[in-house]
Amino acid sequence: MQNILLQAKKEFSSYSHSERLFTLFAMLCGFFITFEYAVIKPTSNSIFIAHYGVKLYPYAWLVALPLNFFIVTIYNRFLSRLGCFRMALCSVAVTMCISVVSALYVACCSPLSFLLYIWKDIYVLLMFQQLWSVIHTQIEMKRAKYLYGILFGVSGCGAVFGSMVPGFLAMRIGSESLLFMTVPLYLLFIRFYYSMLNQGNFLNHCDIETPCHHRISQGIQLIRSSIFLKFILLIVILMQLSATIMEFQFNTFLHIKLPLQDMRTQFYGRLWATVNTCKLCMQFFATFLLVQFLGLRRSHFVVPGVLFINSALSLLKPTFSVITYSFGVIKTFDYSIFNIIKEMLYIPLKIEEKFKAKAIIDVFAYRSAKSISAFFVIGMQYLYPSRVPYIFSLGPFVIFIIWIAAISLLTRDESFKKPIEA
Repeated sequence: MQNILLQAKKEFSSYSHSERLFTLFAMLCGFFITFEYAVIKPTSNSIFIAHYGVKLYPYAWLVALPLNFFIVTIYNRFLSRLGCFRMALCSVAVTMCISVVSALYVACCSPLSFLLYIWKDIYVLLMFQQLWSVIHTQIEMKRAKYLYGILFGVSGCGAVFGSMVPGFLAMRIGSESLLFMTVPLYLLFIRFYYSMLNQGNFLNHCDIETPCHHRISQGIQLIRSSIFLKFILLIVILMQLSATIMEFQFNTFLHIKLPLQDMRTQFYGRLWATVNTCKLCMQFFATFLLVQFLGLRRSHFVVPGVLFINSALSLLKPTFSVITYSFGVIKTFDYSIFNIIKEMLYIPLKIEEKFKAKAIIDVFAYRSAKSISAFFVIGMQYLYPSRVPYIFSLGPFVIFIIWIAAISLLTRDESFKKPIEA
């Protein structure tokens, strides 16, 4: 372990002044995105349940699909025209407006809680998309093997501190007041994002050669022509299907256990603080060691393997404590090991694939997978209402079997092996 740390220190010393500043600003951007999201996610979930209950969750996921498609289309159409910074500025402005209006009027206007719940799942991925697309253009694979874990780890610190806000303040100031936190946190994000782009020579452009009209079909065509992008798309969909089903199951149990809004927000905050602390340790240490000793290709078997065992436990004993534990485990892996090894797959790709195809996968496909889950949840509630806890545990169990089989088949391709083992 000491030798590994010395090696990492030696690598950092080889960075130029500009590269060090770029890395620092990238870390701070990730920190403020996750800090804000750790406040808004539990708050918006709790407010949504207070207004609409748990049963409307899958319908919200369905409504999110066209909004997702619209946002990704707008992003791909205007990215080259506006440039990275102005695109991020527009995203931040819309997000701050929705949060402030919701904070002021959501108590008397229920549709705002619906909008807030849908938007919070889209904008956080859009912000990470805009951050990581730039990072991928500046960092090589050999550096990514240790640096990406650190970048995600700093973001994890933001999530830990952000989770403490609803965990300790929800009962004191009310859930709605927490939504105002978006404004100062995203103002800080924009400041450091500007500095990061400046250090990476990305300030006024994105260096993407595109035709005069920008359609989402271009990104789809890029995915169809790349085994890397197909593989990333598949594992993103499988992870989100399993995580969404387990999230609905957890929220169903929680709504029964804690019917009061602010108490539920407090519980959410403390649960996410625990999850974020665990993922922080995995981001800084576990993922780095995993990739070093197993390699990137074999590391992809670890996530579905561990989650397969986890889903088996919830299948055997679907109680509130076990479901809470299982949900915490899948979210810990989703935000740590899975995200890091998934992001590393983008490094060998072309720059237009890192921006346009990545936007479709990490924003549209990532959240649109929830719509597929919605059909499953609604169908199971209608067909087998008395066996819902068992069915919702069985779903992820089957998904992880499919996931492991898919990795075994796709990673045998030589065009897949060589770049990621380099």
